[in-house]
Amino acid sequence: MPVRACFDSVQIKEVHAAREQAAWLITDYYRVAPREWQKMPYEVKTLRALDRSEITDSALAQTLCYGVRREVGTLILEEGDLYRICLQDHRILDAAQRTRTELKAMLTYVLTHELVHVVRFGQRMQAIDLAHELRPHEESKVEKTTRSILAKTVDPEIERILSSNFTAFH
Repeated sequence: MPVRACFDSVQIKEVHAAREQAAWLITDYYRVAPREWQKMPYEVKTLRALDRSEITDSALAQTLCYGVRREVGTLILEEGDLYRICLQDHRILDAAQRTRTELKAMLTYVLTHELVHVVRFGQRMQAIDLAHELRPHEESKVEKTTRSILAKTVDPEIERILSSNFTAFH
């Protein structure tokens, strides 16, 4: 297995800050109420916490859906989906370096894109098991929405990403 760069402790803090900013942007854009977020639980994992099956060298991140169930004995207390955003540290670090973009801006871009997926999955606007041939069209929709959301920010680093032809999702 190849050695992949992982976020250090300072960069992990940037992940948390970017996650907070992306969640705020998504909440504002889609007008997601707190009770709606409860129906679309998600977590963000970095490379060190990912299972081998969650690691990819072909994207900056991917969102996977896991079925979860809380039970006591035979009594099912709760059942639903958990969306896991799997950040690919090595790919994000490389993309930030290649585009000369600050890491937090790149993370905000990536996490906003992935949270658009979470909302689309959670509100059944996008199938989680979309046929392979339909994925490029869906990614194009998500990328367009991501850019529309991020266009409202006043961060010059994010503006630089948006004004370039950079996209890691096609």
